[in-house]
Amino acid sequence: MTISHILLRAGALACLSGAAFAQTPSPDWALRLPQQDRVAFRGVLNLDGAGQGPGTMLYPAPGVAGLLVAIATHGALVNSSRNEEKSKIEVEADKVLLPYQDILTGYGHRELLANALPQTAFGHDRKVIGAEEAGGANWVVESTPVFYMTQDQSALVLENQVQIYKPGAAPKQPSYQNMVRVVSQVREHGDLPAYWHDNLGQELKTESASLMAMSLDIALSHAAEATAAPAPPSAFRTFRYRQGKQEVVERAQLVNEQCGRSLLKTLRGWLMSVPLLNRGAAPASSACETVGKVKPAAG
Repeated sequence: MTISHILLRAGALACLSGAAFAQTPSPDWALRLPQQDRVAFRGVLNLDGAGQGPGTMLYPAPGVAGLLVAIATHGALVNSSRNEEKSKIEVEADKVLLPYQDILTGYGHRELLANALPQTAFGHDRKVIGAEEAGGANWVVESTPVFYMTQDQSALVLENQVQIYKPGAAPKQPSYQNMVRVVSQVREHGDLPAYWHDNLGQELKTESASLMAMSLDIALSHAAEATAAPAPPSAFRTFRYRQGKQEVVERAQLVNEQCGRSLLKTLRGWLMSVPLLNRGAAPASSACETVGKVKPAAG
């Protein structure tokens, strides 16, 4: 079991505290494949400042309108990843991915999800369905992941737009939607391009699948919690964390903290899992391997 998987199981479901979707305590769910098969990868831009993600955009304040704008912005970013007319700064940032083009060209969502789904901890029966396939009696999860590599190549960042539909729900009418951002632990290696590329990109694919699984469990847990009595929110404060070897700040509420990671709710309303500053990866202890042990932060 990898550290990422341990963190996934311990932290992603921590705020659940036994809550579940309204109709069943352990719902079956299906993850729908995106229309476009190729997994989107970008390079993190060299931009400093609080409240900025890997892209060039500043995001709106919390609230329904702000969330919708953030999701639309994210969708535009996904589309721009397939657009040949990129800005100069995007082209420069994406050069960090040049050593991995032979891997990424053939890296599709079917392979990503096949590796990610077994790592998820939420629910009982989980499966992948086609882009046009009906979910039947299952809850259906749609997601649009975009992965980023930091310029020092020491970490990956996932921004995943997640929409969850109850059984029989009409298209485009999700019962839950949010953006989930997951920052990987820093990878220390003397030759990072070789580390990510060797064995047909095994480490790159393993890490991206772990981040994907973590993001899905975080979204599903948060959706489940929304149907129960949520804990009082904590106060907004400034958090510092590592995005690769660079220190980044974010104004957010603490949801939970364990096993070397913090789960935050940002001013944009996003959920964000980040490695704690100046702490190494957590040991594979029984506390880290147990689902749902983290208590929500006090208000």
